[in-house]
Amino acid sequence: MKKFYLLVFLFTISLISHAQLSPTIGQFQYVQLYYNPAYAGSSTGLVANVIHRSQWTSLKGAPSTQLATVEAPLKRNIGIGGVINRYKIGSQLLLDMNANVSYRIKINRESFFQFGMKFGISYVNNNFDQAFVWDTNDSYINMNSNKGTLLRIGPGMYFKKKKFYLGLSSPDLFFIDPNKVFYDNENNKSTLRRNLFLITGIKKDLSEFVAIEPSIMIRYYQGKPLNVYANIGFEFNQTFVAGVSYGSPVSFGAYARVSISPKLKIGYRYEFSNQAIRLDNYGSNEIQISYGFN
Repeated sequence: MKKFYLLVFLFTISLISHAQLSPTIGQFQYVQLYYNPAYAGSSTGLVANVIHRSQWTSLKGAPSTQLATVEAPLKRNIGIGGVINRYKIGSQLLLDMNANVSYRIKINRESFFQFGMKFGISYVNNNFDQAFVWDTNDSYINMNSNKGTLLRIGPGMYFKKKKFYLGLSSPDLFFIDPNKVFYDNENNKSTLRRNLFLITGIKKDLSEFVAIEPSIMIRYYQGKPLNVYANIGFEFNQTFVAGVSYGSPVSFGAYARVSISPKLKIGYRYEFSNQAIRLDNYGSNEIQISYGFN
């Protein structure tokens, strides 16, 4: 019976939350390009990241995210990057493909600003025919398109100085929804919410072999309360990182990341919440792989 109510809960969440098109990633500091187009080209070479996130593990229809980013600097202070994201919750499927470009303004040898733009396309399929519908007269289902394609455009800025960084972006500042997938016909307005992300972090050496790496992401959706996510990790011998996480509403996590080689790094994060679903305790898992080609 608990699982039945959880499935109903999931379907409801998929209806009311899919107007927010940026699923949460716990290890956000490793995939900043997903949130901020200005991050493109901030690395010293070509870098690729892949993340798989399974939320509320073992619950059928629970949120699942597969995310891949790649970015690299070019000549003349130009940076480029690409993002592919697949997100599924309940019956709904979201596929994203984004192209990002940035321009760097050097301040001195150790610091710079970058400004960027995202140009994205998203395919959304609500799969209403696969959903459990207990009310055939539900106004949301009757008034919204089952599937469609959206165009998404947004700016960002990124500042870096030595081991400190700060990014601010609105990756969905402009959007076009020709199929009215996210639309309230009763009030004659879109249900999409503009977003704003602030991501910042620093790396501080505590000794020759130990460093601390705190990072924070603040996420704002128009008309919604702020969400805050914080990670604090300790790096040992520039090889192994172990840390803990906090997110609002109340969720906690622990993560680790190891450098298999100077180019290859693998991370894992486990998250649990005692309030998100009161009917039972279901944890979330994230696996992250990073590879630097140069």
